[in-house]
Amino acid sequence: MVSWVYAAIMIFGFGITNVSDNPIKYTVLASLYMLFPLMVAVVMQKVDKDRLASTGLLRFKIRWSWLVAWILPVVIVLLTLCVNALMPGCEFNTDMSAMIPADSVPEEQKVMVSMLMTPAFLIVITIISGLLAGVTINAVFAFGEEYGWRNYLVDVLRKEKFVRASVFIGIVWGVWHFPLILLGHNYPQHSVAGVFMMVIFCVLLSFIETYFVLKAKSVYPAAIFHGTINAVAGLNVLLIKGGNDLINGASGLSGFIVMAVVIAIIYVFDRYVLKDNIFSKTIGEVLDNVER
Repeated sequence: MVSWVYAAIMIFGFGITNVSDNPIKYTVLASLYMLFPLMVAVVMQKVDKDRLASTGLLRFKIRWSWLVAWILPVVIVLLTLCVNALMPGCEFNTDMSAMIPADSVPEEQKVMVSMLMTPAFLIVITIISGLLAGVTINAVFAFGEEYGWRNYLVDVLRKEKFVRASVFIGIVWGVWHFPLILLGHNYPQHSVAGVFMMVIFCVLLSFIETYFVLKAKSVYPAAIFHGTINAVAGLNVLLIKGGNDLINGASGLSGFIVMAVVIAIIYVFDRYVLKDNIFSKTIGEVLDNVER
């Protein structure tokens, strides 16, 4: 509710009624919106300090799960591109010339620019910059959300099974996005339907991110995953023609298909290779286990 009050201030105080009204102002205000789960969670921990004095999920010990959480968003986005291109009415956009107005490039540089403005070049540049942003500035703002969702709420839900906790956190996370979605964030073409799509998106992400948090016993891998996928998700906007925001990208149907497969792979790997069976345990059982 505190976040929604801030969203109301964004709308009525700063005059933001749509993302496209003032993209720069919206980006700044929306970035601050991401910090509210952190602030509310800290207050709740102070109020309920006897039970939640320390969740133990803030330790900074880098493990293999951190690296996977950093790289996996890139894999998801690239696979989403492939699935997206197979959707009816969609195809890869191989013409990058429209991205740079012809009159803005000096004549002697046009050949070089045309060679650089290719899908392969954009993919490489986006991945490199996205990976860097994912562990720096994006991770900082993502931590504002993840502290609330996968530090505070994960501890509150210690008695719940992993699946139930992941679904609950995902729903709360998705509902939290409602004001931004109605302003055109992620789903500018279908803001109302986008509200429900965002809940599905967050539930799917919640399984992946919560799993990494439990494996690392730290919230930081979730912040890295979140920050990185935010940084590289824009590839679909650049490289897919056709479709719409309910189909395209990681937050559309194409991404849902890929993430469902990724969750299935994580389940199989966890159950039959690692033999941790996290999907069938409670949050508390996983967190209380001696680290292997």
